Amino acid sequence: MTTSPAAQQHAVRLARAEAHAAAHQLTLTPLRRQVYAAIVASGRPIGAYELLDTLEPERGRMPPTTVYRALDFLVAHGFVHRIESKNAFVACCEVGVPHRSQFLICDRCGATVEIPGDELADQLSHSAPAHGFEVHRQVIELSGLCALCARALRRDADGGADGADGGAPHIDGTAGEPAP
Repeated sequence: MTTSPAAQQHAVRLARAEAHAAAHQLTLTPLRRQVYAAIVASGRPIGAYELLDTLEPERGRMPPTTVYRALDFLVAHGFVHRIESKNAFVACCEVGVPHRSQFLICDRCGATVEIPGDELADQLSHSAPAHGFEVHRQVIELSGLCALCARALRRDADGGADGADGGAPHIDGTAGEPAP
């Protein structure tokens, strides 16, 4: 049986998470593993209530606090990041590698890309004291349009001249149709 590239990528990410957990003596309970796998599979920011819906066929109805506890663990140990502007979660692009990230979020389709960038984070943190400010936490989210959605909007504005997206991928590297 042949697996898709997406399924292979998900399997690699899950294996890396398992290895990170084992190396740091972290317990990935079945629920934590399922929540992480659902976030990886979503490929976009996903909220706690959507996770509850996703897990319900396999686990039955659960109280939201159950999923929030799993999310707290996954965030605290660097498996996932919280996207503040969406109150949602995305899988970390480099589990087990200390880094600070910025996020590119498409307003149209929701595609989200994590960009590790310690240099920018350092620059912002170092400039804060000059303004009498002490940084406790830093979140950088840039919203706009991925290449596919920007191209689709231009095409729509031009009256749908050729109907092709020109092969432009979403910011997360996947191809597909933008959300309406």
